[in-house]
Amino acid sequence: MHCDTSKSLYNAVLSLLILCFYSSKTAAQDDHYWAQQYGANSTLMGGAMVGGVNDNSAVYYNPAALSFINNPSLSIDANVYKMDKITIDDGAGEGMDLNSAQLSVYPQIISGMLNLFKSDRFRFSYAILTRNHNNVLINARYIGKPDPGSPDTPPLPSVSFVGVYDYTNQLTEQWFGMGIGYKISEKLGIGATFYSCYRGQSYQLTNYVREVSGTDTSYTYGTKTVDEAIKYSTFRLIAKAGLSYITGPWKLGLTLTTPSIGLYGNGSVQREISSIFVSENPDAEVQNFILADRQTDVKTNYKHPLSVAIGTDFHTDKTRIVFTAEYFFKIGTYHLMEAPAEPFFYPPTLQDSAYFKSQIDNFLHVENAAKPVFNVALGFSQVLYKNLSLLMGASTDFSSYTSPGESKELLHGFSGFDIYHFSTGISYQRKKNTFSIGFSYAFSPAKQIPPYSVINQNPDFAGEARISSHLYAVVFGYTYFLPKFSE
Repeated sequence: MHCDTSKSLYNAVLSLLILCFYSSKTAAQDDHYWAQQYGANSTLMGGAMVGGVNDNSAVYYNPAALSFINNPSLSIDANVYKMDKITIDDGAGEGMDLNSAQLSVYPQIISGMLNLFKSDRFRFSYAILTRNHNNVLINARYIGKPDPGSPDTPPLPSVSFVGVYDYTNQLTEQWFGMGIGYKISEKLGIGATFYSCYRGQSYQLTNYVREVSGTDTSYTYGTKTVDEAIKYSTFRLIAKAGLSYITGPWKLGLTLTTPSIGLYGNGSVQREISSIFVSENPDAEVQNFILADRQTDVKTNYKHPLSVAIGTDFHTDKTRIVFTAEYFFKIGTYHLMEAPAEPFFYPPTLQDSAYFKSQIDNFLHVENAAKPVFNVALGFSQVLYKNLSLLMGASTDFSSYTSPGESKELLHGFSGFDIYHFSTGISYQRKKNTFSIGFSYAFSPAKQIPPYSVINQNPDFAGEARISSHLYAVVFGYTYFLPKFSE
């Protein structure tokens, strides 16, 4: 092993620690507000339904439109079969790509309407929505073994190098809503929906590099480790109010969604970072340190922003064109988790270090923030033959990610990029039911970012990683009219 190997690995370790502390490019996993749409027809028309939604996915898009639904016995069941693929070229160092490809199957919406009021002006609806569903699993390994040499070439120094990057981020968010619509006149309706929301997230990152020398007497072993884990659940309340107006072939809609109100949140958080060198040279060990902590029963608070949406719906006997735009307001920096710092550290003098003092104070803090976002969607429907219609849609899904105030973040993610959605499908309507099926595709334009780590034997890699994502989904929807409620 060359005499500067320990110095080389030390520089790599230091660089990786700095990357860990200052990784401002990573964010929570749901930085996109329009990742999910509801109801098969609405999904296949880009989710542009604030203006003229005509089924009881109105409980989400615009509760005022509930008042104009003629059959109050409508129920919807829509399911999604989704493949998420994330690719990060050179994400763990030169030639070390990071990839995640996960298949998910989940109910998009289950909803219905009930006749709770004698007056025809009122409509009551309920729904269970999958608001967020993400599952990212990434692992990368590197093993560099000593070169055995050949008969004509003496063996190189006995050096082994091991690097590991394991990342897991699983998120589920369910909204349980009850909505009411009231028809003020034949042209104007108002409505509101009240949601109770559950959110659960589990995240873990294990990242280390190790180097072992069998020949250099001044240096034997070096390792750098980053190990982080978070698991939490939260419950909160959200309300949505809406207006719906009809004039001739036009329908217009306006909604306001309130910021969330936290009810309860609890979780656990743990973290360890270390840099250890074993050597006969005391100078090589002077930089050794371990910093570790774990806290359970930590109070958790997740925030959803205030948003305002407008929509239009123009329709003729066979053609329908819909448009929606929504503005999500900024969320200032706040602590999703603020666990007290009681870490184990070695050496004891570590707490007196000016550099590490600030890191120890917020060692288990998890911050979040969101920048304002403006999304638009456009949808189209055309009757092809009798009761068979073609559906098409497109929408933007811009990222709300912004770097929080503290220098580091625990809750990493691969979602700080914009997404563009496209969808198409068909709908067949009969007297008592409607069946819809279609396909949606979403992608993120590739962009250059710093690597998330460097786990191979090239610590001086100064290039950039290239991140891109693709989403493929098949949507099934079924609507059934229960005549006993309308008799």
